[in-house]
Amino acid sequence: MTLLEIDQNLTNILYELTRTDPKLQGIVYLIATYLIFLLPVVLVWLAYKPMWRNVSLKIFLFTIITWQLISKNAGEFFYNQYNFRDRPFAFSGLKELLFEQPQKSFPSAHSAVLLFVTLALFHYRQRTWAWIFLGVTVLSGLSRVSGGFHWIGDVIGGWIVALIGFRLLVVIEKPLEKMLDLGVKFFKTTKK
Repeated sequence: MTLLEIDQNLTNILYELTRTDPKLQGIVYLIATYLIFLLPVVLVWLAYKPMWRNVSLKIFLFTIITWQLISKNAGEFFYNQYNFRDRPFAFSGLKELLFEQPQKSFPSAHSAVLLFVTLALFHYRQRTWAWIFLGVTVLSGLSRVSGGFHWIGDVIGGWIVALIGFRLLVVIEKPLEKMLDLGVKFFKTTKK
């Protein structure tokens, strides 16, 4: 059995378990769709604390980079080079599921963003939020798979994208911190 077949079989098992119970399916869809919205709440909360404002800005900036630059380009590359498969729900004949189109499920942007934020929160010693986000990351990944939005491989691919985004943050953190400090000084001097 190949890795792709294992991925498809495990995904199909989770997907079929959810489809048999409409109440469970509704809960899974809610988690899969809306749990990601915890992210802006946490970033705004951090931004209101002066000592965490730069941390919030860095997490926000690199969340966008991880999501729009790394994840999007990785997906385009793999689709163009290897003709990756559509989302699991497309194999059931659905044309759309909760505003999601059937094509381009790899990598899971939800998984990439949530794990990146988790790693960044641990890095910046926001342990309570980091542990919450770790739970959110796992729960979201499972719900995205069992809801039929993603294959397990898509979630794992998203986690790899998150690791790349986090590594990029660590590598350029010091120059970025200097730029943010210069920006703060500039705005302080222009207000006077």
